[in-house]
Amino acid sequence: MTSHKINLCWILTVLMLSSCGKDPDLGTSPSSSVYDVRISPLTNLIVGIGNTISFSATPVDSSNQPLTVGIEWTVLNPTIVTIDGNGVATSLKAGTTTVIAKAGNQEATAVVEVWDAPPLDTYTSGEIYQGRNGYVEYIPGDLPLILSAPHGGNICPDEIVDRTYGSIGSCSSTGSDTNTDPLTRTVRNAFLQATGRAPHIIILKLARPKLDANRDVTEAAQGNLFAKNTWSEYHGFIDVAKDTISKEFGFGLYMDMHGHGHSVPRIELGYLLSKTDLQTINLDLTYMINKSSVKRLASVSGIDFTDLIRGPQSIGGLLEQLGIRAVPSDPDPAPVGDEKFFSGGYSTRRHGSRDGGLIDGIQFEHHFTGLRDMPSNRLLYANVLIQVLRTFLDVHYGWSIPAS
Repeated sequence: MTSHKINLCWILTVLMLSSCGKDPDLGTSPSSSVYDVRISPLTNLIVGIGNTISFSATPVDSSNQPLTVGIEWTVLNPTIVTIDGNGVATSLKAGTTTVIAKAGNQEATAVVEVWDAPPLDTYTSGEIYQGRNGYVEYIPGDLPLILSAPHGGNICPDEIVDRTYGSIGSCSSTGSDTNTDPLTRTVRNAFLQATGRAPHIIILKLARPKLDANRDVTEAAQGNLFAKNTWSEYHGFIDVAKDTISKEFGFGLYMDMHGHGHSVPRIELGYLLSKTDLQTINLDLTYMINKSSVKRLASVSGIDFTDLIRGPQSIGGLLEQLGIRAVPSDPDPAPVGDEKFFSGGYSTRRHGSRDGGLIDGIQFEHHFTGLRDMPSNRLLYANVLIQVLRTFLDVHYGWSIPAS
């Protein structure tokens, strides 16, 4: 397999350029003369051609007091980026240009570099595609399945300062998510061996102190330009996989692969339903369906929502039948007492079908011992998961994985 370095993001490095002749004695009162223009944002990231970013600019006087003065927005090369009178810039094609905010005789500029992603049809199943510096890896597949691993990385570059809040972790250890990277790769390879076809996989290689991709960008990157770029690449690759699958199959399943260190050794399946939700006897309630990450599947599967989540033909029920404990399932419908449970995070919300789309999502929280602790156990689990997913796709989506 070959490796291709690509970027899915705009990297906008805004340079505050001091204008010449900033003498407050311009023949008018300093309080009413434009002495400087402050442009914002200083840095930002945008995914893909055709997206927008909103710039703002504040004229100030020599006392650094804001002035009510109109801003004239222009760009040096409008074939790369256009901008309207409100400072909203739209990318048109790859290249570099400059956004200019002018007030009175003063102006500030932002250098905008647009990196275009390859067209969807340039992604080849089985080849390796990487983001900047190899912080993200995407291997396209040819099944209606996507697996992502956001917390198994261990790269700790100096160019990204450590995050200061949220779940931070350590650069020396992947913590409870240990081996989720090789687990995800093992599942892909086992699928290929068993069926001749493979799911799409997206792997984040950065350690969690540098980026937590299972959070919104504010908490995930905490303002670092390179972390924000990687976050956009990671979710951009998932979006590419979703778009490819939606066009080819008209449906799909997204699986966010995690590890947990809870006291009960079982797989926890997150559908965005809380522990309290699952403790409800009947899940066939409109608000339950609408908040779930499999909302679309619930509308087409033909079985009650309760059975879809924890019946014999649910993911959990099928895992239990093959000897792997899982919650929710028919033998284990909900966590009880003080048992901890992960119900699904940012990625499951974003990439599942709660808010629309053709791709359903589930967060998979795997226990360690006997499942992801060593290569042999990872392979055993991968082969069980293949059986489960083949049945699940057939029963609920009416689609069978063709023979190799």
